[in-house]
Amino acid sequence: SSDVKKMLAPVLDFDKHSATEQYTETLSPEVKQAIAEKKPIEGMSRDEVLLALGRPVHKSRESKDGVEYEDWIYGNPPGRVTFVTFVGPKVVKVKDTYAGLGGTIAETPAQP
Repeated sequence: SSDVKKMLAPVLDFDKHSATEQYTETLSPEVKQAIAEKKPIEGMSRDEVLLALGRPVHKSRESKDGVEYEDWIYGNPPGRVTFVTFVGPKVVKVKDTYAGLGGTIAETPAQP
């Protein structure tokens, strides 16, 4: 089989990776790290957020002062809920909260 691969090498690339692997090779080190840690960061694109967190539980859109905002919401109360806010194609804000029982929402405590 190795001889056949050598003969076909000029025509076929047997070392090709998946489209996702090829895409992630083009990302900045900061974005790669955020994806590996499953944490969204400001400046990410929608595709990068999907790689980091998957599909959101809920999406919402609103317009303020002529600017269109889109929120992707991850998680369900009670527990951690992450809001990823886009303006255009990029993340402009990431907010983690902990939604407790009874509808109360508190900021996530800082990690020591």
